[in-house]
Amino acid sequence: MTSKYLTTICLILGSIIPIIVDTGHTHLFNVDWDEHSRVHEVWRLVTNLSIAVVGLYILWFKNYSFLPAILSTCIIFGFFIAIISMPLYDGLAIGEGIQEPNPFGIPANIFLFMLIGTLQFISILILLKKKTN
Repeated sequence: MTSKYLTTICLILGSIIPIIVDTGHTHLFNVDWDEHSRVHEVWRLVTNLSIAVVGLYILWFKNYSFLPAILSTCIIFGFFIAIISMPLYDGLAIGEGIQEPNPFGIPANIFLFMLIGTLQFISILILLKKKTN
């Protein structure tokens, strides 16, 4: 049951927090973004939310835990691939001129996804341990 709650937290945080943060003036309504970039931002937000909704449905209504954990991991993995590959497309972890908290010297978005990733990893370990018993 612990893994179910951890995956729920990860699916919600990995999809809802970005919607709250990224629909403001720093992302979706950023006047410096071109119109096409905004389409991709909405696409990402809706895709991640859709993955989370499907994952939550499977987790709570079909009572299956592993697939939702993998779906959550896909959201997390996608974020870290974007961060790791920033040098390839001149990306930045925090937009210029944006004041964002830096817990422990780590940009808040990276810190949050590190936390979510850790929780999801623990959830998967619990599932795998349960399966081998």
